[in-house]
Amino acid sequence: MTCSFDAGSGRTPAGPGLVPNAVLEATMRLLFTTSNWAGHYFCMIPLGWAAQAAGHEVRVVCAPAQADTIGRAGLVPVPVLESPDMMYMARLNLYAQVAEGRAALPGLPLHPVTGQRVSRLDEFDVAAAQKAFTGEYGDAVRISHLRTREFARAWRPQLVCHDVLAEEGALVADELGVESVYCAPGLFGTVDEELGLDLALRDLVNNMARPGVPAWGRDRITRVIDPSPPSAVPPLGDAVRMPVRYVPYNGPGALPAWTLERRTRPRVCVVWGRSATGIYGPDVPALREAVEGAAALGADVVLTAAPEQVRALGPLPQGVRVLEDFPLHLLLPEADVLVHHGSDNCLMNGAVAGVPQLSLAMASDQIAFSRRLAATGAVVALEGLTARPDALRAALAVLLDDPAPRAAAGRLQAEMALAPAPSEVLRQLTESVAAV
Repeated sequence: MTCSFDAGSGRTPAGPGLVPNAVLEATMRLLFTTSNWAGHYFCMIPLGWAAQAAGHEVRVVCAPAQADTIGRAGLVPVPVLESPDMMYMARLNLYAQVAEGRAALPGLPLHPVTGQRVSRLDEFDVAAAQKAFTGEYGDAVRISHLRTREFARAWRPQLVCHDVLAEEGALVADELGVESVYCAPGLFGTVDEELGLDLALRDLVNNMARPGVPAWGRDRITRVIDPSPPSAVPPLGDAVRMPVRYVPYNGPGALPAWTLERRTRPRVCVVWGRSATGIYGPDVPALREAVEGAAALGADVVLTAAPEQVRALGPLPQGVRVLEDFPLHLLLPEADVLVHHGSDNCLMNGAVAGVPQLSLAMASDQIAFSRRLAATGAVVALEGLTARPDALRAALAVLLDDPAPRAAAGRLQAEMALAPAPSEVLRQLTESVAAV
């Protein structure tokens, strides 16, 4: 695939019926670069909305797999990035860790290609797959940088925003001499060793795939738009933190009428994301135990998960409502407890809604995110792969009956409400750019 862009001069001569150049120059072009993992860039969409509402032009450089999601959010995708299948990459990494004894699971891992659970570890040649993937990954990194550079040189943005795994934006901003800013999803730092993710190694691998390009590392990030609550700010190194109000977005959806009906029982919202199912399989016992435990405690249970996860669960307790792939933020205003797989997206949605949470995190970064919010008292954190049914039901009982977690969740929500709106942060950014 080749790309060729001609953005024109971006200026319009003044004349009868035309907009003067002075007015046009008050607007800016903002370029967003995103990874092939929606949960990492959903946090940037409200900033994109604010920019468009202020009259600025916005383009979102992305992988083709994300173009529809970005377009449905009302932003303009530029689907030129090469990206490996992120689910395959995550399964391959977990398989290698288990095979090498660096990670332990209750059972065997999923086959990285098929997504089905293997019967033996030697069923898949993980060493050969890693070798092949290394070459494919390097090609994707190199091509993505070149395509982003080509588009940026033609379109000439004045500000570049990038997500945690899309540093193409930061590189291109350096090459063009314009400012860039990292848009954090919340609870995720820049140089963040607690997550169990060696991002420095990832940066080194990426640099090796871009010969002739100055090396880049997360320590070069100078500004971070961070929606984390003040009581749970992650490590950001020397970067200047720009706090922003978290505006939840998880995709479009229609609000079911029953969510507004008067109810007599507490509502427990159970969310199991595609990453949890795709990486660890649809048979993690903690999910069924959460649904059954909440129902046994007399709660009105609403489950939202991928269709394949719902099918794998089979018959559920009477009265459990199922919404496949439903936007979480539409359910939380009427929820009393949120149960989920520990993603930062779920944790941040629950925090801004003021809902006490039970996190059943499985991946190392999710465990770290959950502990950060558990320190506030608003979240009970259990490890989803090893949580015992009695501990899980005890945690649900505390969240439903003890007023302390709800009070802590209310304090957390109040903290987050004090942060500047995305429109205010955008104003700060554009004024900074205009002053240069």
